[in-house]
Amino acid sequence: MITSEQITAAIQKHKKELPRLQKLHKYYNGQHDILNRVLEDPLKPNNKIVTGYPSLIINTLVGFFASKPLSYLSMSNNEKFLLDLKRIFYLNDEEDINAEIVKDFSIYGKTYELYWIDENDGSVRFAEYSPIEMYVEKDKRDNVKFAIRYWDEEKDDKTKVTYVEAYDHEGIYYRISNDGGIFLPDPNEPDREHFFGETPVNIYRNNKEEIGDFESYIPMIDALDKLLSDNSNEIESWVNAYLVLAGHNGTSSEDILKLRQDGVLLVEDIKQAAFLTKSVNTEFQQQFFETLDTLIHDQSGTPKLTSEKFSSNLSGEALGFKLFSLETKATTKERKMEKALRKRIKFICTILNKQGAEYDPSDIHFNFVRNLPQDEAKVTDQITKMVNIVDRKTLLSWHPKITDVDLVLKRLAEENDTVQLDNVKRTDTKLDAVE
Repeated sequence: MITSEQITAAIQKHKKELPRLQKLHKYYNGQHDILNRVLEDPLKPNNKIVTGYPSLIINTLVGFFASKPLSYLSMSNNEKFLLDLKRIFYLNDEEDINAEIVKDFSIYGKTYELYWIDENDGSVRFAEYSPIEMYVEKDKRDNVKFAIRYWDEEKDDKTKVTYVEAYDHEGIYYRISNDGGIFLPDPNEPDREHFFGETPVNIYRNNKEEIGDFESYIPMIDALDKLLSDNSNEIESWVNAYLVLAGHNGTSSEDILKLRQDGVLLVEDIKQAAFLTKSVNTEFQQQFFETLDTLIHDQSGTPKLTSEKFSSNLSGEALGFKLFSLETKATTKERKMEKALRKRIKFICTILNKQGAEYDPSDIHFNFVRNLPQDEAKVTDQITKMVNIVDRKTLLSWHPKITDVDLVLKRLAEENDTVQLDNVKRTDTKLDAVE
């Protein structure tokens, strides 16, 4: 059982992590530091332009890696096992949760999945929580020791009450604390057992270091935000530039106002009037912008899909080379996600086996499909050439348009049965005619 001291310590650790996580959340949503910039002179232009690199990087990676649904294969062709999994996945909106998992661990470097049993029908349920919403304590072997979710509510008497849901290998605990004091059992929510045999929380990691995909490039993103904002300030400053009238010391405020209204200035010498402006090296600024832009795209593995390099007549091999960095990052995500997905299947099998099944979690394999334009005719030709070398189930999983291999195999079997039955009927008819 989790003690009040452990909960207090966990909340303190989590609050130390929150500033970093909240900054990543803000940057993904376009709330960059440039928006908080304050100039000493409030009369000067202070434009604040935000670039969309964080969301571009995340959305490109998620779209490439997770926009196509994940498919599951049973190595022993256990259709009942797959049907039970599909039922559970349907109840939990598994495709949407998978997409949110990839998005969140790409932003924060990690995210969590919580499992519980539905009290109404005994089904396994699961939901995803970002590291902003949940804290996980791990042991020295990197196993989940316990996890907590907590939130504050203000009562009518203005007192603050902290509610906690805590999970360990034994059960689920509900605790409350008034004004940050000792955490006591919630009288309205009794503790209960979860039956998973271990802490029912799964960790999905983006990489070993648990770093988000745009986190390392925030300084460059800030530099671009500042560059574009300052350029906008320069343009506005030029529009509001001071007019210098040489030799016109007697010019009054009324004269200047009339000058602005009429838009006409009469002077004897053209050199007697000029705008006071600052020269700007636009070529250098453009080169600086392009350098930072290229660095962000190249180092984050996010290609410029709208550039001329991605013309429509690229061959599959040429496109593969241009997407090599993106594919490398997606492969890392795939390895890390597959490790967590195996644990998800293990959690589900633990409950299904307690309910009478005899499923082996290692029987399930995962098929990740990239969202990449493919030459379907070429893929089909390769599949055809591999017939009698590779099993039909594996061959079908290679095709980009086939997402449910087991359903296709089932329909093929039904068609074959129908054809054989028709042949038998035709044979019987011929025999009757001979007789």
